[in-house]
Amino acid sequence: MKNTNQEVLDDVAIQPFRIEAAMVGLEMGDADVPVLAYLNFLSEQVPIQSAHCLHVAARFDWFSPLFGKTIEPLAGQYALSEKVTTAIVEKVRHQLPGLKSTCEVREGDPLEELIKDTEEVDADLIVIGQKSHADHFGILAKKLVRKTKCNALVVPENAKLSLKKILVPIDFSAHSIKALRTAVAINKRMPAPAEILAVNVYELPDFASFKISKTQEQFEKLIEEDRLEAFDAFLNTYLTTEDRQHIKKLLCKKELPGIANYLLDCAEEQGADFIVMGAKGHSKVELLLMGSVTERLLTLNKSIPTLVVKS
Repeated sequence: MKNTNQEVLDDVAIQPFRIEAAMVGLEMGDADVPVLAYLNFLSEQVPIQSAHCLHVAARFDWFSPLFGKTIEPLAGQYALSEKVTTAIVEKVRHQLPGLKSTCEVREGDPLEELIKDTEEVDADLIVIGQKSHADHFGILAKKLVRKTKCNALVVPENAKLSLKKILVPIDFSAHSIKALRTAVAINKRMPAPAEILAVNVYELPDFASFKISKTQEQFEKLIEEDRLEAFDAFLNTYLTTEDRQHIKKLLCKKELPGIANYLLDCAEEQGADFIVMGAKGHSKVELLLMGSVTERLLTLNKSIPTLVVKS
């Protein structure tokens, strides 16, 4: 008779990662180059069946009636011109030579149009770039992640074409299970497996509130040992021995507000070049809780591609 742990592992075996359809939001600007370059690099690591690229020219009359009256005709001509369409097709063909791709240009709200097309093509990944200094009319990563139902990949402007260390924040929730298993699934496709950095940011309880015959140092060591024991139990429950072989456990003691800051500091210290993190679903309550950690990390992160796992 199987034990409970083995039943869990058998029922949810990790399959190698693949992307059936990627929806790519392009802005016809500098941020497009790293996005397409990274997507092409990623396609060399994991299978991507197709890429659907969309550029949406924002309608300025939605932001200011007076501004719209003077510039709307020009915006419409720009968005729908053959010149723009030809430029985006050439850019995609040049940057994604080995991928089956389609391109489209239209006018509207960039975020809403991108979300709509993602659902229409049944994409399982949505990809956007992120400038070091986001402009007002761009698609903000945190807004995209809130609204999309599928996984989202955010590629910062300064992203490197490397996938050697994958950082996965672990808070022992169902969402971090998905993120960790996704990182393992990606590793199953890698020509040379990456090191998976499973990071748990924890906060010490107030030592003064405990009546124990321990020093502060002994108390902290006790908490750390307890956290490592929980970490081992977590990994043993959801991963096979084989799937655990490339995982490095890391504990990060939190002393100040801001878990995202600690995660990014850890990523920099460890040389992580990819982040996989979980997010809650898309109901109204879950959107409110999605949380502050994911959104804050996307806002602060200027160089590390981040895959937010939702499906």
